[in-house]
Amino acid sequence: MKDNVGGKIKDVERLSNELTSMRKELDDVKEVLKGLIQVIMSREEGMDEDEYN
Repeated sequence: MKDNVGGKIKDVERLSNELTSMRKELDDVKEVLKGLIQVIMSREEGMDEDEYN
């Protein structure tokens, strides 16, 4: 019984570490998307109607 509980604790710890890592990666993706959106918005502001069409 103790082995089963110990194994489950290790599984929970492993999953917790994976979740923490995934959150960091998601934060990195958010930063990249923010930068891309800023670039797109700055380009759209500078476009003439002829360029847009």
